[in-house]
Amino acid sequence: MMKKTFKVALVGCGAVSKNHLAALATIDNVSVVALCDVNRERAELRAAELKSECTIYEDYETMLEREALDAVHITTPHYLHAPMARLALERGINVFLEKPMCISLDEIDELLEIEKKSSGRITVCFQNRFNPATLVARRIADEDGGVISAYGTVIWERSEKYYTSSGWRGAYATEGGGVMINQAIHTIDLLCQFLGKPTTVCATTANHRHKGIIEVEDSCEGVIGFESGDSASFYATTAFTGYDSTSIFLLTKNHKLEIRNNRLYLDGEHVEEGRDHDNYVTKACYGNSHATLIERFYSALESGADMPVTLESAAEAIRILLAAYKSNDTLISL
Repeated sequence: MMKKTFKVALVGCGAVSKNHLAALATIDNVSVVALCDVNRERAELRAAELKSECTIYEDYETMLEREALDAVHITTPHYLHAPMARLALERGINVFLEKPMCISLDEIDELLEIEKKSSGRITVCFQNRFNPATLVARRIADEDGGVISAYGTVIWERSEKYYTSSGWRGAYATEGGGVMINQAIHTIDLLCQFLGKPTTVCATTANHRHKGIIEVEDSCEGVIGFESGDSASFYATTAFTGYDSTSIFLLTKNHKLEIRNNRLYLDGEHVEEGRDHDNYVTKACYGNSHATLIERFYSALESGADMPVTLESAAEAIRILLAAYKSNDTLISL
């Protein structure tokens, strides 16, 4: 049986779009037919890199109306994710949605309700779930009866220029938050994958480095409680100067596991690391499984299988970080 050819568009042609387009170029039954960005030159640059014929649009709704699309990849600024996903779903178009899926609790409910009514489906880009180090850690933890305690850290540097040059970062209305919603969200999502359904959050946030420049947090620490009765601690900051690093420490009945910059250590011994995909990402701490997740998305669309990262599962990380913003060192129930 011949595979269905999916006609695909991408909106938002900034840096992260390169990961998506490089991955899409490796999938035989995907054809990128359109690119959209308010900056036409940026879209034209991505089209040239793709080395494929596609139509350039500067208006998203016009693109949705004119193109007979099977799927759209949304890689725009955060505040546009939910509205753009909604417009696609209302037309029955499938969505591969960059993180965060949205920036408010109301938007979570809205997207879940719209997807129920639509013939289109959504996968959220939590690619680190599919890193080889993550998968091996999950297998070891499951064989040992699961994770009973965990700790996640995100130590990154983000300069003043990073915020001021974007036009949307550093503001709650457009970015939705700071280090938690932008950088640490992957780590928070993985803690949920290992420990289950989150129920409570107690956290504190601060802006240590860029006072007067950004209104969002550059640092956050706290504890997440889970339905199982277990808990996970976390610390995230973009106020560090020097390098970017992420790690997750997992305690099971018999083992100590650590995923550090996409390398897995079992009781202190290095046992697994992510395979490098130079075309997709440049730093190990970003995770390197965009291609894996995107391929699984189209495989699920073709077979009718469940989405590899569902809206409901992706929403847990959003609920946690929004609770962390609200907490101010008080316990918040999710």
